[in-house]
Amino acid sequence: MSSNSPKVISCNNFNINNSTKQNRIMYKTLLLITLVIVAAVFTNSAYAMNYTSSIFSNAQRYADSNSYKNSEHGFSIQPPLNWGIASVPANISNGTIVIFTNGDKSQLATFGIQHSFISQNITRSIINHSDNDIFSIVARTINSNSSDSSTSVLNGLVDRYSDGVRVAVSYTTHYTADDSTILSENVYYFLDNGNQYILEMASNPTNIQKNAQLFADSAETFLVNQPSAVPEFPIVPVALAVGMALIIASTRVGLFTRLGHSN
Repeated sequence: MSSNSPKVISCNNFNINNSTKQNRIMYKTLLLITLVIVAAVFTNSAYAMNYTSSIFSNAQRYADSNSYKNSEHGFSIQPPLNWGIASVPANISNGTIVIFTNGDKSQLATFGIQHSFISQNITRSIINHSDNDIFSIVARTINSNSSDSSTSVLNGLVDRYSDGVRVAVSYTTHYTADDSTILSENVYYFLDNGNQYILEMASNPTNIQKNAQLFADSAETFLVNQPSAVPEFPIVPVALAVGMALIIASTRVGLFTRLGHSN
């Protein structure tokens, strides 16, 4: 996605002559353009794509080679090489099924998978919303500010498929206690049969490029066997909107914080 991002213009190499009105106008114009582009790239920006295939069509080739299989929740995946499985803390109640970790306490990175059975009415309501609405709802539930930390969404990607919507979001969390920053990436799968899966990666900034690539490679192998839809029940429009927010909000507290940062 970075290759498609607008190029940020730098004004550092321009020689500005304060005595020339034209140069001052040029500088202010270039500065304004730069600020607009930066805001478009890094402030709650999202791209959208439409596909006619299944969300998991590319992952079908990994069905046999995926080393982690969970028949109860109907998915398989190939976790990053040499990453182990961490115990899911007892206080987590957001549907986390498994947490992978690199095991490096000094450069900790985690990768969790969540699953929820929700009504088809809710997932269909999400799918029927516009790309901007979907991304805005996700961003609002992730963005947060408190005396301990602040979390801000950087950008996102909304992909539509024949069997649901896939939303990828990048965000940053800053902790005031030790003035540290954690970078995270979430991938949401809203399936039209009433299921929701979330992949969540958290990393320190030093190794974010490496860990983001490992996360992307692993997410590419994520394959859902499309478990049976849950029974439907009638929901009024207000309940649909509340349900969407509650479902997405389950990931507001990062796995990195639960496993290592708070210790």
